[in-house]
Amino acid sequence: MLVDFIWRNQRLVAETDGYRYHRGRAAFEEDRARDLKLRALGYDVVRLSYRQMVDEPKRVAAVLKAALRGGGAPSRG
Repeated sequence: MLVDFIWRNQRLVAETDGYRYHRGRAAFEEDRARDLKLRALGYDVVRLSYRQMVDEPKRVAAVLKAALRGGGAPSRG
């Protein structure tokens, strides 16, 4: 299974979703199906938008750092 970013030891996956490639129903449903598979494998999933990555890098970094420390990974969607 292909993911955007993975920290195997911490069981964390970060998916970065740009509107251009994730705006249709099929992409939306595929993302949710992948999230369920990853959760079944014991991974937390954080979904981040392109805008969040570009406009809020410090906030994104703080969320990922907290998740990597074991503070839990919040998810969108």
